[in-house]
Formats: sequence, C-alpha cells, structure tokens
Amino acid sequence: MDNDKYLISTKGIFESYSEEEMRALLWDMYKGWFLHNATEVDSDRMIDMLLFYDELKDLIAQINHPQITPSLDSE
Repeated sequence: MDNDKYLISTKGIFESYSEEEMRALLWDMYKGWFLHNATEVDSDRMIDMLLFYDELKDLIAQINHPQITPSLDSE
C-alpha cells in the first residue's frame, strides 16, 4: 500500500477547507448517518458514533490550533 498517497490526500483536506467548513461538513455527515440509521441502530452504536464525531471534531481543532507543549528536557 502506498502510504504517501493517503498522506497527500489527507493534507489536502486541511489546505482546501477551513476549520469551520470541516466542522460543518463533519456535522452534516454525522447528522445524515444518524437520520439514516436512527431506527435500526442500537443505543450503544449511536453513543459510539457520537463519541467518534466528538473526537474527530477535537482532532480538527488540535490540528488547526496546535498547543505548544513544554519539553521534558527543558528546565
């Protein structure tokens, strides 16, 4: 498998869309999944998907606003 191909396409997402656009699109995808599966999916699966959505939302924020973490070596 060519890992560089996936890295380039993933990088393109962050170059092509603003954080607000990515969050809106992510919400639309989650909302569409929920509306499509609400009557067929058990509550545990719904909770898993909501947690996954929330983690992806946080990842988008972290990538767009990386926090500077102090090095353990520096004192």
